Amino acid sequence: MKNISLKTHLRMKEIKKKYNAILQINKKKIENNYNYLRRKAPNTIIAACVKANSYGLGTDEICKILYKKNCRDFFVATLEEALSLRKKYKYVNIYMLNGVNNLETFVEVIESNIITVVNNLDQFFILKSFFKVNKKRIKCCLHLDTGMNRLGLKFKDLVKYILSFQKYLDVKLVISHLVNSEKTSKLNNSQLKLFNNLKNKFYFSNKTLFSLGNSNSIFLKNKFYFDMIRTGGFIYGLDLSKKNKSENVISLKAKIIQIEDVKKGESIGYGANYITKKNSRIATLAIGYADGLPRNYNGSVFYKKRKVKFVGKISMDLSCIDISSIKNPRVNDWVEIFGDNISIFAFAAKCNTITYEVSSKIGLRVKRIYY
Repeated sequence: MKNISLKTHLRMKEIKKKYNAILQINKKKIENNYNYLRRKAPNTIIAACVKANSYGLGTDEICKILYKKNCRDFFVATLEEALSLRKKYKYVNIYMLNGVNNLETFVEVIESNIITVVNNLDQFFILKSFFKVNKKRIKCCLHLDTGMNRLGLKFKDLVKYILSFQKYLDVKLVISHLVNSEKTSKLNNSQLKLFNNLKNKFYFSNKTLFSLGNSNSIFLKNKFYFDMIRTGGFIYGLDLSKKNKSENVISLKAKIIQIEDVKKGESIGYGANYITKKNSRIATLAIGYADGLPRNYNGSVFYKKRKVKFVGKISMDLSCIDISSIKNPRVNDWVEIFGDNISIFAFAAKCNTITYEVSSKIGLRVKRIYY
């Protein structure tokens, strides 16, 4: 870490004494990533997806950072996430992506001024029943399925019920979701065509906004931008596109809590799957699969300017590395799991997954440090 204040340095030093695993989060780089998107699409609202604890980075702090950058549109998945955010921010737009599936929940949504996403006809009928009692058009977001086949109204249902939608709903936003936004794809164009067909064919309100793009759509042509881009991973340095324009934001580190000499032919960890081929020096780290390391992970950490390998199975709270090549290792030293020297992209590839899953699975025992 460079260019941090003395006050921050001392605070982090105290935190490091108390915790055995930390996730360092660079606030300035989050700002830089958000500003990059705003420069790239200056006439488009850059909304922030802060679901799943802001992809594991911590929603409270992330929203503080983005709110200061004048972000006023936030997307969450669940009611719990929406209510938590509303307690802290009275005058922002909060969109609940999963929608509501019962009237009781919807009443709570209305009372908290949360904009629910209508993903299917069942959810629409709940809103309609509320209207019949209260005689008030419901503020909401319509989700059109243009090819994801996950959530969203089918185009035929939209055509069939469009007059009802216009009668019962106050549609603030219409969204869909690109399937292949990380790359140029024929599917992107077919989704764009269907979405444009919706926009041009039906009238909701001259204040209704339209949004097709997620983070990586920023690298597609601006015809994908519409009124709003819903970004998450890019802001957090988890960019899935080949462009990798986002700055690295996070570093996961763990503390060495024991160092032992292990003789040739001895096993390490559960199942005795790893047998030492020579006399070795093994360090135990206070991080395990409860903290986000996959149980079968066999990559490396960065320690004293060198990569050293994990050995043996990752257990719930602990993992082991072979530090035989390291001079003067010490208990309480820190090693980097991923960050500036081992990228989260390399870590994710070794885990056969994507960066989004890696960050969102980092356990709550790992202390988030913002600097």
